[in-house]
Amino acid sequence: MSAVAGLSTAALPARFGLRARRRAATAAAFLLSLPLLRTHTLTGLYLVVTVLGAAYAPHLVTVFGLTQRAVPPARLAQAMAYAQSSIVAGQALAVGVCGRLAEARGPGAAFAAASAAAALAAAIALAARPTAYAAHGIRAATRAAGAPSDCGR
Repeated sequence: MSAVAGLSTAALPARFGLRARRRAATAAAFLLSLPLLRTHTLTGLYLVVTVLGAAYAPHLVTVFGLTQRAVPPARLAQAMAYAQSSIVAGQALAVGVCGRLAEARGPGAAFAAASAAAALAAAIALAARPTAYAAHGIRAATRAAGAPSDCGR
């Protein structure tokens, strides 16, 4: 389901910019994580996680799109490597923390931590205003390289 949702992001109209997509994807991840708190069977967990995956790929596609537009072309490979490494490191940390929580307090505590992390990500996505890019001249460098001037609005 995640792959289908990720591929479908290419069909979204350009007026639904990358920042709006990121906000929508993180909000969807939070909302779709809430049923984890009420799931008590393996079948229910499978269904919830499958649907929750629908928010994952669009979020990744959007974050990498924002990264591509935010950095000068000469630094794109480095920026993508940092972004991917950060995602992997964050997932590893989350698995470790949630695994310990599940062992100590049961799966409900681990699911609550996952939903809390999704809520924090959604709050950051809604509150973030990346105007600092213009102050560092990155938008000008991106425009010079032929990328859209809206930087994902």
